[in-house]
Amino acid sequence: MVEGRSPGPTPSDGGRPPAGPPSGPLSTPSSPDPPPLRRRVLLIAVVGGLVLVVGLVGVLIGAGAFSGGDRGGGTAGDAPSTPPVSASPSGPSTAPRTSSPPTRPTTRTSPPASRAATGEGPARAFGQTQGYEDGVEVTVSAPVPFTPSDSAAGHLEGNLAVALQITVHNGGDQRLDLATVMVQVRDGEGREGTRVFDGAPPHLGLGLSGTLLPGKKAVGGYGFDLPPAEKPVLDVEVRVGHDRPALFWSGDVG
Repeated sequence: MVEGRSPGPTPSDGGRPPAGPPSGPLSTPSSPDPPPLRRRVLLIAVVGGLVLVVGLVGVLIGAGAFSGGDRGGGTAGDAPSTPPVSASPSGPSTAPRTSSPPTRPTTRTSPPASRAATGEGPARAFGQTQGYEDGVEVTVSAPVPFTPSDSAAGHLEGNLAVALQITVHNGGDQRLDLATVMVQVRDGEGREGTRVFDGAPPHLGLGLSGTLLPGKKAVGGYGFDLPPAEKPVLDVEVRVGHDRPALFWSGDVG
């Protein structure tokens, strides 16, 4: 060998580099630690995320999102419960449902059972009896003049005072309230007479009153004060209750 020259490859190596890594331990350079500022930012981000999650859960709990169906009291957003539909034994119907129109309230009109049996023609003569289909009958006697006593009420000096009797027979099967009997009189000129009350004969008081049983009759005296006339004529109208038509009698004053 010649001094000052590095030894070259031997002929046995064929000029190839030596195989395998160089001898000795291989050391990997360690990664440098993250700087303190980056670590602080990462910690702040983690803490902020936890605070956001806790706040969101609190809001949901306050809004009732996790409330069960057994808790009392519903919220405004609860959906109305629908009643269960009962299925028919034959199964659900497939026919289309049609809505029926609303029914109007009907007014029932009673038949004219109170129509007078003798008809609703002209006035009858005094002393004749007129009746209704329910069995109630009315008779008006002929009016006669009388002289009221000093204690009489309703008579005007110079007028004509007349008295008559009204008989009501209850031929029906129901009790009859005689307080519903109304009597009006007019003279031949259409002037309405005024009631006269006299405790002396012919004892003209309040007229018919009380209750009349089926099959019974009642008689009441009535007095009236009429304007003076040469030939007095009296028209009498009697109505028994509000559901019966008026009956009429007419004739001369006896």
